Amino acid sequence: MNPVATGTCPVAGWRVLVPRPAERSADLVQALTAAGARPEVVELIGIAEPADTAALDLAVLGLSRGEDAWVAFTSVNAVDAVVGRARALTVDPVIAADTRVAAVGPATARALRAAGLPVDLQPAARGSAAALAAVFPQAAGDQSVLLPRSDLAPDTLPAALAGKGFQVRPVIAYRTVVRPPEPEIARRLAAGDFHAVLFTSPSTVQALQGVTIAPGTAFGAIGAPTRAAATAAGREIAFTAAEPGSRAYVQALLSYARTIQEA
Repeated sequence: MNPVATGTCPVAGWRVLVPRPAERSADLVQALTAAGARPEVVELIGIAEPADTAALDLAVLGLSRGEDAWVAFTSVNAVDAVVGRARALTVDPVIAADTRVAAVGPATARALRAAGLPVDLQPAARGSAAALAAVFPQAAGDQSVLLPRSDLAPDTLPAALAGKGFQVRPVIAYRTVVRPPEPEIARRLAAGDFHAVLFTSPSTVQALQGVTIAPGTAFGAIGAPTRAAATAAGREIAFTAAEPGSRAYVQALLSYARTIQEA
C-alpha cells in the first residue's frame, strides 16, 4: 500500500496497528492520533499471573524483609505484579527501606512512584535493559539483586548483572500470553488495510508469525530486541525508534513516511 499524505502530516489517514494491550496503549495511540494517523489497538499479547505464584510469593516476602540489596524492574507489568502480590499477601512494606530500587525507564519509574515506591537508579537512555545494566554499580561483596520479570524475558540483564558480581535472583512475576489475530484482522492485514504495524515487543512479532501481511505494509520496531526478533521472523523493519517510548516511535514513523513521500 502506498498511502497518500500531505507534506505537513505525512501519516495523515494512515491506519496503524498497535498490538499492545489496551491499558498499555494510551500514550502511543495519543501520539499517533496527534500526528494524524488512525491507530487501531489489536491485543496480540496479554498479561497473566504465573501458573504457580509460590516462587513469586517467596520473592515478595523476601523483598519486604530486605533479603536483597537491589531489586530491578524492567517493565510496568513487573511493578504491577510485585505490588499486586504484596497486597494479596498483606505485606508491608513492599520493599524494605535498605533495598535499592532500579527502573529500566521513565514509564517503569512512574509506576513505582505511583505505588509509593522509591527509584534509586534509572538510566538516562530510555527503556533498555542494556542501558540499565550499564549504569548498575559493581556488587559490594555478595550482594543479590532480585529481577521480577516475564516468563519470556531474555537472559541479557541477568548475565550482565552477574558479570558485575551480583547474585542474580530472577523470578517469573507474570506470563506473557501470545494471542494470534482474529480472522477479520488477519484478513485485513492480508488485504493491505493497514499502512503500518508497530511491533512493541518480540512477543508481538511472535503473535503475527505465519500471518500473511500485504506487501507495502511498513513494519516498525520499538527497539533493538524487537527489531532482531522481527528480522529473524522474516519481517523487514522499515523504521526503529531511536529510544523506546511512544514519542520516539512516532517520530521514527514520521521520518519513514517523509522518506517514502519524497521518493
